[in-house]
Amino acid sequence: MRVARTAAAACLIPAALTLAACGDAATEEEPTADASPTASAAPAVGADPSGAGSDAPDDGGTAACASTDLAVDVIFQQAGVAMLALTNDSAAPCQLDGWVTLAFERADRSPVDVAQRQVEQPGPPVAADLDPGESAFAGVKWATCDPASTDCAVATTVRVGAPGDSTTVVARTVGLDGEEAVGELPVADVQIGSIQPSTQGVVAW
Repeated sequence: MRVARTAAAACLIPAALTLAACGDAATEEEPTADASPTASAAPAVGADPSGAGSDAPDDGGTAACASTDLAVDVIFQQAGVAMLALTNDSAAPCQLDGWVTLAFERADRSPVDVAQRQVEQPGPPVAADLDPGESAFAGVKWATCDPASTDCAVATTVRVGAPGDSTTVVARTVGLDGEEAVGELPVADVQIGSIQPSTQGVVAW
């Protein structure tokens, strides 16, 4: 089933404003069904939940998704919380299993060093077999920070890599109004949640 790359809510906001003003949110909200891309088909049975994907097909013959197979939306939910929608933008089925990698860049495309770790949230990874146009999901959380602090990294671009792939692709950052957001993202201590075949629980941790 094909999906639309849509939005929920945002911490990242247009350049005319400042992200640093987002502050800490008191309540986390789950994305509504009509605000997120359609979930993928049922997860593959017997997939290894512990590791990243690879280029080798699984027992069912589905190859792992490469980074370049994906169109990625970073859908901001609130201050320090976003959902990744990982859509198969290729012409063939592929599988996602494990954790994505993240990279951050400044406006001049130089890399931003941000401490990050993978967490089993909302649980272990669940393999998602994606037909063209279908999506898998993952939550991302980070500490909001003062851009003037030496412990705070300020990025303007988020790049995402598929499990097992050393390359990354530029993600589209989605704002509150559903439009592509432009601005600076003060970020520190990033936690990357596991890939899941549906939006349920991916940011509820």
